Amino acid sequence: MVPFIIILLVQLVLAQKPSPCPSLFAYEPKGIESDRWYGQVSVATTEVLNGVWLRIELDKPAILLGNWFGETTTENNRDFLITDRGYVLEPNRKPLSVRFFVKYDQELGIVPSVVRIKLNGKLICHSGNDATNDEPKLHISHIKPNVDIPKPVVSISSNDDDFFSGDLSPTRRPLISLLTPTPEKETCGTVKIEVRPLITYGQSTSDGEWPWHAALYRYKGANMQYLCGGSLVTRNHVITAAHCVTKSKTNLTVNQELLLIYLGKHNLYKQDTSVQNMGVNKIVPHPEYNASYLHNDIAILELERPAEITNFVRYVCLWEEDTNLNTILDRLGTVVGWGFDESGDVTESLMQAKMPVVSTETCIFSNRDFFSRFTSDKTFCAGFRNGTSACTGDSGGGMVFPKPNTGNTLIWQLRGVISLSAALQNEKVVCDTSNYIVFTDVAKHLDWIKSIIN
Repeated sequence: MVPFIIILLVQLVLAQKPSPCPSLFAYEPKGIESDRWYGQVSVATTEVLNGVWLRIELDKPAILLGNWFGETTTENNRDFLITDRGYVLEPNRKPLSVRFFVKYDQELGIVPSVVRIKLNGKLICHSGNDATNDEPKLHISHIKPNVDIPKPVVSISSNDDDFFSGDLSPTRRPLISLLTPTPEKETCGTVKIEVRPLITYGQSTSDGEWPWHAALYRYKGANMQYLCGGSLVTRNHVITAAHCVTKSKTNLTVNQELLLIYLGKHNLYKQDTSVQNMGVNKIVPHPEYNASYLHNDIAILELERPAEITNFVRYVCLWEEDTNLNTILDRLGTVVGWGFDESGDVTESLMQAKMPVVSTETCIFSNRDFFSRFTSDKTFCAGFRNGTSACTGDSGGGMVFPKPNTGNTLIWQLRGVISLSAALQNEKVVCDTSNYIVFTDVAKHLDWIKSIIN
């Protein structure tokens, strides 16, 4: 077999720790975070490499290792495997940069260091404490397609249990795209992908059909857990439910460094070439959020960098019509999300449904004990109560309406944020389709929203 050569780019070295192989791997300059460091490896090949397995070995245990490339697993919190089985590394292309961070317990004063790096089972970097002080030769055998390399399945434990557990709880990390999106003209509420007409009840969606829908994940040990939906409202901001990003039964925000936003995502598990992912720079829950009754259940997430506007990632317009609830009574709004089907199974692909808005009185009279506690003049209810469409949306996702009198080009605007349903109190099911869904009324919070995003 023809061997391939691994080329690693030289990065700036973190002053406090020498790299075990400066020509192969380097630490990034120390940032503002006191409990973690960042490193980067960049690889290229002269032969097609099907699948990437990058093993990072540390000299001391870490709390977690996070990255922006693939799934991370570990057996002992010192030996971490970053995996993307579907990634094809082609020759004569721009090197693949794998950036990762190591989070550690700063109170103990134990800072883990990299001692070895392996690529697809072959040692490519080692510290001077290894048996040989000679840098390893960078020639390894070509990996054939579909080779099944076993991987550890034990993930790191996490002591941050105050997160909202999520309407859904898959622990498989979603794969991300490394492709650079093509810039597009910025116009809120428009869809560039040709889609089929909507029907009244739940149905599947197409890629790019709802380009402002965001997926919110959290780091949970070495894995990623899906939490909630959200709506991109500017290139820098996502609106979601406050209960998705605050500690259980409080209005205290969770650690934003453990959150990750995916934009343009259609399938929860498959790799999408159009997906953008980014961290959260700041969490801003509504100042009057009440965790007991979910009043003012709305929060704004400031992204760590602006989203790229493409056919698959676009932001929705904020509400521009009359804010009186009577103006949308009986109108059909659209919600999307990764909900549950009639069998109680998670739908991997994004689903959509249209629901009519009902009066608050109708909502309360349908289930007085429940809805009288969770509705207010800043919420509204919607749904059919016929078992068909109430479960298609997940917490934090938006309800959108087309602007009237816009001709053939629909312009969508955000009116609601999915907050709760009666059965969210039941651990066995996510929602009861015989009950309405309560939405936070975005139109009643426009002044606050604009004060944050502007």
